[in-house]
Amino acid sequence: MAETLRELGRVKLVQVQPSGLIIETPSGYFYDASRRLEVDYIEITPLGIEATTPDGEHVLDIHHISHPDKAYDNDDLVSIGFTSHYEAMRARFGEHMVDGTAGENIIIDYEAEVWSEDLGKGIAIENQDTGHRTLLGLMSFAAPCREFSLFATQSQHERLPADRLKDTLQFLGDGRRGFLLVMSDAQETALVRRGDSVFVVDSD
Repeated sequence: MAETLRELGRVKLVQVQPSGLIIETPSGYFYDASRRLEVDYIEITPLGIEATTPDGEHVLDIHHISHPDKAYDNDDLVSIGFTSHYEAMRARFGEHMVDGTAGENIIIDYEAEVWSEDLGKGIAIENQDTGHRTLLGLMSFAAPCREFSLFATQSQHERLPADRLKDTLQFLGDGRRGFLLVMSDAQETALVRRGDSVFVVDSD
């Protein structure tokens, strides 16, 4: 079956989570968006995301297979989000929902909201210097958690009514919170940075 590419947008920012964004405190669990780290570029490998910090430290994203604190399965090695989704989140929740707040590795600049059916088999990211394209297969959308929902609604220090929490989880679902991908087989480590082109991989 032949595959075709259609242009989707460009990378706006790249970032990693050296440790999880949900922290445990004496008062309970809280979402701390300040723990994400924006970098100049990320390295996508078959095992997940790696990066070099502004201080020169090489770190693994918490979803990397080799990260000591990795949890869950291995279908979340790379995550992407869209500027359009953050515009929708800011319209609903407020200006604290800055691009990348949900912790996705790659934020793509695109004017329309994007859903699973819009992403075909996945995406290809084209290195702006070499023209090399890296293929990432779509696994699923990133399901929003309770802690992120409370952060979005600025309700981390109060009890959010169950119906409002449900509405928030539904609003953030189906991909608005982001998508999970993995590197397709038999590819070398790829460098991704701001300005790289992104394409959807479709099957004819």
